Amino acid sequence: MSFNDVIGQHHAKGILQRALQQDRLPHAILFSGPAGVGKEAMAMELAKAIFCKTDGERPCDECSNCHRIQAFQHPDFTFLFPSSAKSIDEERAVLDSLSRDAYRRDKPWAAPTIGIEQIRELRRQATIKPLEGRRLVIIAEAERMTIPAANSLLKLLEEPPETMHLILTAAKINSMLPTILSRCQQIRFGPLPDNEIEWALVEKHQVPPEKARLIAGMSQGNFQRALEWLDDSFSERRETALAFLRTCLKNPKLQVEFVEALLKKNDKKYIIDVLNLMLIWFRDALVYHQSAMETALVNVDQIETLQKFLGAFETIDFYGASAEIEQSLAMIDRNIQINLILIVLMVKLQRMMKLKGRSS
Repeated sequence: MSFNDVIGQHHAKGILQRALQQDRLPHAILFSGPAGVGKEAMAMELAKAIFCKTDGERPCDECSNCHRIQAFQHPDFTFLFPSSAKSIDEERAVLDSLSRDAYRRDKPWAAPTIGIEQIRELRRQATIKPLEGRRLVIIAEAERMTIPAANSLLKLLEEPPETMHLILTAAKINSMLPTILSRCQQIRFGPLPDNEIEWALVEKHQVPPEKARLIAGMSQGNFQRALEWLDDSFSERRETALAFLRTCLKNPKLQVEFVEALLKKNDKKYIIDVLNLMLIWFRDALVYHQSAMETALVNVDQIETLQKFLGAFETIDFYGASAEIEQSLAMIDRNIQINLILIVLMVKLQRMMKLKGRSS
């Protein structure tokens, strides 16, 4: 059996391949793990394998069923995702993006949810006999179900039809009902190793090896992020991260002006990327400070800038700075006011980076 379109995740592949070989696929499966590591890609490959007509390795990607699943045209296959769409065409555009690349599903809405009407329609479909033997439903980002929707899905999970399989994906299972989790077989997906991301960028997207290595290190196990940064947007974000750190050393008025300009120009995702790049920068600074091992750095193309950064300070609290950035990321995820989070972070980082010749 083949899951060639899924990068890495060999443990998950092994579990699913054995289940398919033994015809013991659970009625409800939950793919859990960080964003961008291949949960939806694996769900699509599993869907093709379930419906694939070949007697050989599945999915074959050649039979009519594989093609229909890939194009979301199979009558017994449903893909649900968080949506704020106002038309069928908007939702179809998202499915088309997933069909082109399972790691790059379009997400055009700020805070979409899976509503109860979507789950009610799913439950209605469950009462109808499948046209071709069995029915498969993928619910992407299942943690974004509203409470009524989650409760409605629970009723379906309590008595699933024999001919129906449900595949849920979620990055934050703590946001889901424990009763839903208990009724699904959970398969965990981990961050992708740098070498697997680097290989995929070179082999599947023809990225030059040196650039692939840099992006792989920056992506922190998230292949979706690596693909987004192919247009060099990560370089611009990294420069913003360094500008943020430089502004931390300035007076409060300039700090507020910087944050206001940053938020006026960019969205929440951009801010999260910038903070993550700051984390990588402090990690590299610590590694270089302790050992000067250039081969262990992620920012391998910024050695001179890193040297100047370290040389400008008498002391840096690397661990404290990283902890504050991580806390800021957690607060942003909880939708606390981003401008306040960033200003407070600047003040705290200023205290943790003591410039040479400046009294504390």
